[in-house]
Amino acid sequence: MLTKMYLTNFLSFKERTEIDFTASKYSILSKTNVYADEVLKGALFIGPNASGKTNALKAISFLIKMIKGEGATFANHRCFFAENPITTVEYEFIFGHKKIVYRIEYNIRNKSISENMKIDDIVVLTRQGNTGELRIGQTVTTDEQVDSETLFLRTASFNTGRFPQEPTMRKLMDFLHNSYIVDGYNSGAPIGRAIMKYAEEFGVEKINEYLEEFHYDFSAEYGSKSEGEGLTIIIGSDKKSVFLKRKSFPIPVIIQNESQGNQVFADLLPNLINVIESSGMLIIDEFGNSLHNKLAEKIIRFFMEKASESQIFITSHHTNLVSNSVFRPDQLNLISFPDKSGSKVIRLSHYRPREAQNLEKMYLGGMFEGLPIYEKLQD
Repeated sequence: MLTKMYLTNFLSFKERTEIDFTASKYSILSKTNVYADEVLKGALFIGPNASGKTNALKAISFLIKMIKGEGATFANHRCFFAENPITTVEYEFIFGHKKIVYRIEYNIRNKSISENMKIDDIVVLTRQGNTGELRIGQTVTTDEQVDSETLFLRTASFNTGRFPQEPTMRKLMDFLHNSYIVDGYNSGAPIGRAIMKYAEEFGVEKINEYLEEFHYDFSAEYGSKSEGEGLTIIIGSDKKSVFLKRKSFPIPVIIQNESQGNQVFADLLPNLINVIESSGMLIIDEFGNSLHNKLAEKIIRFFMEKASESQIFITSHHTNLVSNSVFRPDQLNLISFPDKSGSKVIRLSHYRPREAQNLEKMYLGGMFEGLPIYEKLQD
């Protein structure tokens, strides 16, 4: 699991910034929101518009996209107001009792990438420019033609069949490959692409199991025809769609004709299922968009209770999530952009709030960082 991340000259994070996902000494939600008393099951990034919340998520997403080959580039992630030509991202993971430290640097001037990976302080992978070296046990493999836009970690993984001789690196790659990125604002979630793809591959039985566990007043069907309450919808023998039916009034509705909230929730379910049932990360920007506050809370609590080796990272403007009943204080990252030094992060646990305190009320009352200010400043 991801335990820490350091960003330097990455988007709005100009100065080296630590983002910590390890558990503090709080006992709040220790049985549901923490793994083995040390790693948090995820985090919420909250703050004003344009403060850097999305950029923090993009730092996690960047590694996932680079590993999956989904078109991420360093040139699009550099801090445009920094003079330093080097962008650096550093990730720390823990799998079992093994610690992985992975550092990537990109020099915008010569367009070169350097990589360094250690497992328990032992170097297993290095890269300078187009030359990479992989060290697994006594075996050293050198590649002098690494693509300038591709991570050597990705290349080495494919060339070795995902590190069969190094179980910790294999766990990392599996973890990243089973991670999903959802943009709740403009990903196209309302058109039902994710649930349609999932239904085509796996059917809707698992979807309905989760809807039942959520006590949600809908069930899903997949096919070319659906009927209920005297209404029949046929979309053609050569076409199929997901239909949602309200249990209390089971008329069929094609997913594309459902309410936006139902579309967003339905499209979120496949990724939620995949990450809960297999180790990985779920990254959601603008979480809660079109969802009722109570449903947003339910999703987070459900994940924390059900996930056994996964993490969820979100941004949201739902301040009801700033609560000791949903997230621990060390899971709440307050983002601000105070000046030309760029985005800053401080965990709410820094303020040492007590379990009985109303964190949302304190946040909205201006007792913490990360609250937008729209009043006219006094001269």
